[in-house]
Amino acid sequence: MGRTAAETAGWLLVLLALYVVLIGPVTPLEVAVGAAGALSAGIAAHTVRRASGATPGGARFAARAARAWPGAVLAETWRLAVAAFGGRAHRGGLHTLRLPQGVGAGWATAMLSATPGTLVVDVDDGGERVLTVHRLGAGASAMERALGAEEVRG
Repeated sequence: MGRTAAETAGWLLVLLALYVVLIGPVTPLEVAVGAAGALSAGIAAHTVRRASGATPGGARFAARAARAWPGAVLAETWRLAVAAFGGRAHRGGLHTLRLPQGVGAGWATAMLSATPGTLVVDVDDGGERVLTVHRLGAGASAMERALGAEEVRG
């Protein structure tokens, strides 16, 4: 019960802080409404995570991925703008990646999908940590390289 309460409280704090930052005037009523919404979302997030059996996994390469993320976002935003407004067809498509041992599929999926050039569309975390991603370009992205992901040929 302690982990459930801690996880829900963590979601409550993060989501309430985000809500308070995004609203205009901070009144007691606004804080109460935000707290109620954040508590509901925290309970839902915990329930979904528990039902899915998802775990954060190992943190190998996490620091390297965090350092690479801002540059990857800027570079891929530029590539996306060129593809969208340049009138050229892009050479992207679906690719299968395998994460190395010690890299959690949960946080790695979030890092990859938080860049404009890569979207994780499927995760097979049955011990293999295999991801199916849609990639904007033909080559591996900076985030893929930072995570140590290898493309599965076959």
